[in-house]
Amino acid sequence: MEQTNISNHIRRFPNILDFFVMSAWVFAAQIISVLLCRLCGLEFPDATLLDNADDRISLATQLTMAQSLAVIYPISMLLSLGGILLYRKARGGISKIASFSVSGFDPSRLLGLFVLMVAMQVVIEPLTMMMPDTPQMVGRGFFTILVSVVFAPIFEEIICRGIVLESFREKYNIWVGWICSALFFGVIHGQVTAMFNASMLGLILGYAYIRSNSIFSVVILHALNNGLALALMAFNLGDSTFREIMPTPQIYWAVWAVSFVALAIGFAIMVRNMRRMTLKR
Repeated sequence: MEQTNISNHIRRFPNILDFFVMSAWVFAAQIISVLLCRLCGLEFPDATLLDNADDRISLATQLTMAQSLAVIYPISMLLSLGGILLYRKARGGISKIASFSVSGFDPSRLLGLFVLMVAMQVVIEPLTMMMPDTPQMVGRGFFTILVSVVFAPIFEEIICRGIVLESFREKYNIWVGWICSALFFGVIHGQVTAMFNASMLGLILGYAYIRSNSIFSVVILHALNNGLALALMAFNLGDSTFREIMPTPQIYWAVWAVSFVALAIGFAIMVRNMRRMTLKR
């Protein structure tokens, strides 16, 4: 154990600078992927047409947007993943990408954490309503489902809960890995509101990964969260808040209070379990 602690202390990677370098590379990879696609002749729709008064034009633009994202997104994520792995190797980081164990997979725990994610969305809504609106540019149709429910959970979880969390946990401890992976998940979402929302969700996803020791658990949890968002969009509720969906303000605040209590209890259990895991480690 003492030899391991000395080895972790000597290891250069990761530190705060590495955190920002990896974040910057994710954004650079997005720009490079767009340029590559343009050089290959891929056409991008005019984003201003998404809110066109003519529903046919708006729908056609959304479908085209989804097709473009289905090409650009996996390219940008592959560039991000490859670049981060090369950077980590050059900096002397660990070689582990993620834990792919299935022994810790627990459907009932995943269901509980998914409910906790929904409760968190309700609780933080008053704060996010005061932040800038996040434009919806994911499109519609099959390709949107492919990007949001398949590509995004796989790539983002391998990078955030795999590489980032594992690297910071290995050098420092579980708590640093947990917090840094959540913050990294938020940063790569770019816009202020999305960054805050993703960082908060990242805490639950990070716990799910640490608790289950399986990337499969968080991929499924992430996919469920994105799937719920797409389902709301399908019913034209994507731009609606929970407060607008609730029939009366009294019912909304009752739901908010229940969600707050559930979230407080959930986080207390998460912290308690992580303390136990820290002691075992």
